Amino acid sequence: MEIKATNFIVSPNAVNDNMLSLDETESHHLAKVFRAQKGDLFYAIDGQGRKYQAVINSITISKVTAEIIKTTRLENEPLLKLSLAMGLCRPAKIDFIVEKGTEIGVSHFHFFSSEKTLADDYIDRSANKKIARWKKIATAAAKQSLRTIVPQIHPPVAFADILRLPIDYHLSLIADMTHQPSSLDNLFTDQPREALILVGPEAGLSAKEIDKALDVGFKPIKLGPRRLRAETAAILFASLVMEKAGEI
Repeated sequence: MEIKATNFIVSPNAVNDNMLSLDETESHHLAKVFRAQKGDLFYAIDGQGRKYQAVINSITISKVTAEIIKTTRLENEPLLKLSLAMGLCRPAKIDFIVEKGTEIGVSHFHFFSSEKTLADDYIDRSANKKIARWKKIATAAAKQSLRTIVPQIHPPVAFADILRLPIDYHLSLIADMTHQPSSLDNLFTDQPREALILVGPEAGLSAKEIDKALDVGFKPIKLGPRRLRAETAAILFASLVMEKAGEI
């Protein structure tokens, strides 16, 4: 049997020469959910770009060992490296953004607090716990969407720190309904290799924050005539940029 429904995750440290081993969680999933047996083929990713086709040598609900028969790199990964800078929202909305953004092809998630963030102490009180949850969601979404890279989740920062990011990108864009919008068609004539998109929190960015973003090089992009929820704007923005890059 060849299992193609999903990729399994393997730690890079658990790959040695032509062998790999899955941890207890992934082994349980392969053994119990898919009822795999010795000799079956499955696919595993290391989250850093490598995908392995492997045949099971031994299998229990706590450990699977397999022989690697083929290795590929960066399969199903977009050429455009897209990062999303997102204002902090309620946890369920962030969960949704990480999951769907990963499926679309986002490579990095940057979260930030700003003037209109709902909870000023969000970063200090619960950052570690929430980052761990978002990483778990991103890993599951990468497996499900057959990506080979698990997106990086950056610790939440202040909005001022986000304004330092454009220097690292070929193209930086902000969702904005208040200024004359730039044309995505014109901006993508040179096929940028790295792009950063910025979306405000649920209550939006202040006029002052938008002006600061424009001052450091963000280009304003209008996502349509209707005002969108933050999570809708984030996913639509990412999809539009990926479409212009020829990745959808």
